[in-house]
Amino acid sequence: MSESDNIIQELNTFVQTYAASSEFIRTTTAQQINATQAHLLMLLQSQNATNTTLADKMKLSKPAITKAIKNLTAHGYVSATQDPVDKRSIKYKVTPAGVELAKQHELSHQSLHQEIDATIANFTPQQQETIMTFLVQINHLKDDHS
Repeated sequence: MSESDNIIQELNTFVQTYAASSEFIRTTTAQQINATQAHLLMLLQSQNATNTTLADKMKLSKPAITKAIKNLTAHGYVSATQDPVDKRSIKYKVTPAGVELAKQHELSHQSLHQEIDATIANFTPQQQETIMTFLVQINHLKDDHS
């Protein structure tokens, strides 16, 4: 196996582990929400928003936001209210249960970031710079081939 293959394998392992650890959040009722839904809750903590606003901020399609919001609403994490001026517009607001879930998600992010920070601290500043350069270049590969 080449060194490039080893690096790719390690990157894949990290991505899969990161995705698995952040993809689902268990509530006390064992209901699961995905990372997109958790991020929507975090956004809605700061302000009520429409489907369009959420889609723009999350860089997702409106149908994807609609699907995520339906699940959050069904489980009581988000409430919907019709705009009194523009009857076609629906604004979403996080409920107290949704705020709690958003806080859990934020804590899981903080924990993972602390673990990554501790790992990065094992490398010299020069090594960290090399790692950063590598990751930036890897993240721009698709841009080079578009």
